[in-house]
Amino acid sequence: MRKRFLTLGLAVLMAVSLTACGGGDDSSKEEKTTTEAKKEEKTYESIYNEYSAKLTEATPRLIDEYEQEIEADDSDEISIGIEKADELMGICTEGTEKMSDLLMENPEEEDEYDKWAGKLEEIYNKESDALDDAFGD
Repeated sequence: MRKRFLTLGLAVLMAVSLTACGGGDDSSKEEKTTTEAKKEEKTYESIYNEYSAKLTEATPRLIDEYEQEIEADDSDEISIGIEKADELMGICTEGTEKMSDLLMENPEEEDEYDKWAGKLEEIYNKESDALDDAFGD
């Protein structure tokens, strides 16, 4: 009889511990899913922040590449400069396209799109001027 009570007690303890462990996983999975959804949620401002950072980080690298490439072959200086400027423009275009995709999902937000796309263009113009200055030296 003692063995039966001991076995029953262990079985109940095991069931309770499995239930407690199982319940924790579901809530943490839900929290992770919610967190991931928030991370994936794009706003005009988040796209602006991402692409303005990409533009400002790319400019010094592009200037360095330009200088290294013209040292190796200065006869092709113009096409090297155009290639670097095109890369910078591509970053801006990609960011603007992402904002445009967001506008397509929310057509009533045209003013927000104009505001943030304009700000991104301002950053592009600033970085493009820095490239022009470096290319002119």
